[in-house]
Amino acid sequence: MIFKSEIFDKLQFLFETYKFNDHNLHCIIHFDGNINKIALKKALAMTLDVVPILSSKYVENIKEPRWEKVDSSSFKDILTFTNTKSEFDTFMTSRTNEATGPQVKACLLSSTKDSLCILMNHMICDAAGFKDYLYLLCSLYSNLLKNSDYTINYLLNGNRSINVVNKQFNFKDKFKALMFQGKESNGFINLNFPMSTAKEVQPFILTHEIPQDRFLSIKKYCKNRKVTINDVTLTAFYRALYKILNKNRLSISVAVDMRKYLKNKNINALTNLSATVISNLTLEPNDTFDDTTKKVNDDMNLKKKNFIGLNAFVKISLLFKLFNYKHVKKLLKNGFKNPQIGMTNIGILDSKKLCFKGTQIINAYTFGSMKYKPYFQLALTSYNNIMTFTVNLYGNSKDKENIENFFILLDSELPK
Repeated sequence: MIFKSEIFDKLQFLFETYKFNDHNLHCIIHFDGNINKIALKKALAMTLDVVPILSSKYVENIKEPRWEKVDSSSFKDILTFTNTKSEFDTFMTSRTNEATGPQVKACLLSSTKDSLCILMNHMICDAAGFKDYLYLLCSLYSNLLKNSDYTINYLLNGNRSINVVNKQFNFKDKFKALMFQGKESNGFINLNFPMSTAKEVQPFILTHEIPQDRFLSIKKYCKNRKVTINDVTLTAFYRALYKILNKNRLSISVAVDMRKYLKNKNINALTNLSATVISNLTLEPNDTFDDTTKKVNDDMNLKKKNFIGLNAFVKISLLFKLFNYKHVKKLLKNGFKNPQIGMTNIGILDSKKLCFKGTQIINAYTFGSMKYKPYFQLALTSYNNIMTFTVNLYGNSKDKENIENFFILLDSELPK
């Protein structure tokens, strides 16, 4: 069985090639007890059959890259077990291997309170698709606990093309987005988050948790001012950067889930349908948090009124339509430009869907790829009204220190 390599499959592959990120998605789940190992292993194996592209290998060095199906029974390491936190942490920063498959793997840290890490190749899907996968895994696990002979008779194997979004717009809308919204996707101010220049680096993941009571206060602030969690987080991000960089003209790349434009959200496929837009802001020394929030909210609302994210989708579609893959690789190699500071709001992990029958979850969070210097991305997820920030990077102890200090600043800026 052959699967077409879609535009964002190719882009994510090239992001690793040109050292933007290592194209892996991550989920960490901390349990208040023990999970059933047999049911978990069986559920993970079943996902390879429900989502057949997960048990495929990526063939890239040909005229047109593609995915080729591999017998899922040949994969022996989809789930590993450890009793050692250091081994679990090492797994968290490891990678899937797109050239051999499988495109998803997991590790369970066994203790009095288990922890589970799930990795998926970002070439397969974005964070929203990853959440769909996690909900599927939970459903399979919970059903297997009720009936060890449980089987499933449907496939998640629909259309993975970004054209499912593009076709929602007419030619006029796409032309306007292309001609008049260019700054949305590439009009960024070239800024660097402070990073060490040492060449010896190791991948690491740092997290910062906002507890329930504080998160509920932030939500109340949003409700009272008719702004979003995304607006408020972006505001705190800007204000922290202002203090770190001592510059008032700032720019942050923000991820946008383009599924918002689909009339039918059930596309029955794991795929990448995320764009990025550039937020530019000028901060004044006497700006209050409310002042900055209003600037952010006004900027984002204006983008939303003009089909936020469409410019990026039109551009990337044209690029792959006008040029063959080999030529696109050369273009990106010579002119690869990405904003160096970004944010992705992965949003809510639904506690009613992300649940493993019989074992309570203390907290869960997802985040994207490990970034290479000089790229820096803040990710945020909430589960059961606990918000978790993550930053992941190939760096060293000095970089860790800088990021920890950033988290302190970010936290201090958020509404109390």
